[in-house]
Amino acid sequence: MKTTHSLIKVALGALVLLGAVSCSKDLYNEEQYEEYIKYNSPVDSVDIYQEWKLTEDHSYQITANVSQDIEKVLILTANPLSSSTAYVMNQSEIAQGESKWISASVPLTQSTLYAALVDKDGMYYVKSFSATQYEVDFSGGINTGTPIGTLKPQTYTYLFEKDFPLCGDYDYNDLVMRIGMERTASKQVAIHVTLAAVGCDVQLAGFIRLLECKYEDIDSVTTADGKTFDDKLPDGSKQMVNNVNTFRSGQKGTEAVITLFNDAHWAMDNGQYTTANSGTLSARKIYNTSTSYDEQYASAKPATQTYLVYFKSSEVADKMYLENIDPFIVAYYNGARYETHMDNLKASQVLYPYNVEAKIKDLPWALLVPSANFLYPLEGIQIGFRKRTSTGIAFNDGAYATTGHSFGEWVENSQSCLDWYDYPDNSKVWRY
Repeated sequence: MKTTHSLIKVALGALVLLGAVSCSKDLYNEEQYEEYIKYNSPVDSVDIYQEWKLTEDHSYQITANVSQDIEKVLILTANPLSSSTAYVMNQSEIAQGESKWISASVPLTQSTLYAALVDKDGMYYVKSFSATQYEVDFSGGINTGTPIGTLKPQTYTYLFEKDFPLCGDYDYNDLVMRIGMERTASKQVAIHVTLAAVGCDVQLAGFIRLLECKYEDIDSVTTADGKTFDDKLPDGSKQMVNNVNTFRSGQKGTEAVITLFNDAHWAMDNGQYTTANSGTLSARKIYNTSTSYDEQYASAKPATQTYLVYFKSSEVADKMYLENIDPFIVAYYNGARYETHMDNLKASQVLYPYNVEAKIKDLPWALLVPSANFLYPLEGIQIGFRKRTSTGIAFNDGAYATTGHSFGEWVENSQSCLDWYDYPDNSKVWRY
């Protein structure tokens, strides 16, 4: 965090506290907050229809009308018979002649998908179809063979600003996670989590809420190797979370929540740089966001873990794909724990109650980017500007500022520049 930005946030914090004292109903002094947003926002305007979504939820009716002994169906991003980078978006069991609905999270830039039937011998029968075509059969246009590479699960990148409900610095690297999901059995789903960066020096906890299912729908959640991100975590850091179990319910008792880590710094380096002092962590580093020789920054190998979710029925397992998860973080603010969710879920209070109304329509505190290898901004580099000079001429700047493919243009028009995340300024993003 830059010093100037930090001072501004301190000033806003004082305003927020004054607002809380003067009016017990609202956390915000809203007029002062709006003035701060106007001053600090890197964009001049936000599309009133902007939902900060780069994906859509689609369901497809697949008919396995082939003569072979079919066992399963896959929806893929590319043809696995000719592409080594075909990601599995979802899969399900299906028999010869059966019709079955299968859902997927589809990036808005993806116009063509691929359905693959797989027989008992591992032979693939592949057909392409439009992402907006909801009935798919195999009556013609089929390619057969076996994949040319190892199929990987669809994986997205989740970017967080830690400062909710205050403004962030908009480099979206306070915490960066990559999450993939795959169906590994009739009643089992594997969730692969990679902690790629921790671009702040305060404690952050991480969770995944499973949407479209309840706590009671799940038998258990384990990790593939029996370990967790929190192994050997000092007791002082466990105070962030009131329940350290890997699988837990939310405050209503019905939400299904996976605890990823109580302390992102510990998860990132497991004590390599971060040391325990009287049961708490000291000397927190900022990981994988800067190449500076400043001792505050460090590089670390991304931390990974796989969670195996065992459902009580295959019907519930069918609902588990990337559109139906809610990754979120928890941080301390004003003596309370606050949750940061993707914008469409920002009002959620899954684990902790707090008094806040996030009414301001500006940049969100979290972003989902439908890419497994998204290059996030370096420390202190905003993700993208869209400002106007005194002459009214607009200009783009920041890590994603290619005119015609910029983050700022997408902010102003939610239907344009949907591919902005494919056009980084390579000098302003983490590439190591």
